[in-house]
Amino acid sequence: MLRKTAIILATALVAVAMLATSCTPAGPSPGPADPDAEPDYTYNWRMTTAIGSETDLAQACFELADKIGDRTDGRVNVTVYADAALGAWDLTNEMIQRGDIEMMAEALDDSWDPRIAIGYYMPFLYIDYDAQRRLCEPGAVVYRLLNEVTRGLNYRVLGYFASGVGGTSLTDVPNAPFDPDVPKGMKTRVMALTACRLTYERLGYMVAAIPFGEVYSAITTGIVQRQQGGGPMQAWMFRDVNSVWLHYKDYIEPNWWAINEDAWQSLHPTDQQIILDTIQEQQQIQLEYVAEMDETYMAMLQDYGWTILIPTDQEWETMAAAVREDVWPELVPLISAEFLDEVCDELGIPRVT
Repeated sequence: MLRKTAIILATALVAVAMLATSCTPAGPSPGPADPDAEPDYTYNWRMTTAIGSETDLAQACFELADKIGDRTDGRVNVTVYADAALGAWDLTNEMIQRGDIEMMAEALDDSWDPRIAIGYYMPFLYIDYDAQRRLCEPGAVVYRLLNEVTRGLNYRVLGYFASGVGGTSLTDVPNAPFDPDVPKGMKTRVMALTACRLTYERLGYMVAAIPFGEVYSAITTGIVQRQQGGGPMQAWMFRDVNSVWLHYKDYIEPNWWAINEDAWQSLHPTDQQIILDTIQEQQQIQLEYVAEMDETYMAMLQDYGWTILIPTDQEWETMAAAVREDVWPELVPLISAEFLDEVCDELGIPRVT
């Protein structure tokens, strides 16, 4: 409890914390570690997530940081900054490439390379946690494809936190919420990703890309009526400004644990393996709990007075068909037909051309 309090306090005083850490270099020393020598360094690293400190994702990051420190015998000490304290998710994606921060647990920004979308937001591709696991574990197709791309951006992904089956939270129930051919008459915040914009336009919404840290005030002031991204866990963060949850099941949110490539290469192979294994362990813990987590947060929202709406199988298939037919062809040239073909083959589903 004392450690958690200290972390949250550090988040609130992030400007002071960042100034302090800048006085003494905390990052990796130049060049790769010598695999034949014993590890001889002490790193004080930062991990960021835009998600609120009260959420399961942030708590998993706190646990992960503790385990890494313990298992490396204090050679790698990680301080977690939640609540977008070091910046919104798109900014921290840039920071990790530059090495301004060493680790993150974030959505992956495909503005740097559209192919990244295959491992983050490809709409109505799958809604099965087992399918996500098979695609995203080390050596699997999405894990491999993502790392092919991110290595060129100076970072790598090591594992993910399954953050829930996606949907949207709203102020009111829109027109025909699960009929993609009916205009909804509402404006929604979407993540600043081409796939998100095209998907929710096809589902009948007017859209605006708004940074995550500004979404709460945008809903409060009426700029938008809803927010897209994440599962019921994310909706809980907007419980006082929204009152409806539409469980679109357009994707499963993976917040990826990633590390700056220079930081990774500075580690002794022993510590690389410790960090990879620890992240994979945390990933598995979450996978065993995530379906229950979705149900828990939806029950919490309902108890808070929210309306919860879930599409029937036929409604979902209708939305999926519309998005695959009208949106996927616009995404394929960006994502890479070869990437999408590999994933669809792994899932055993036809690719709409």
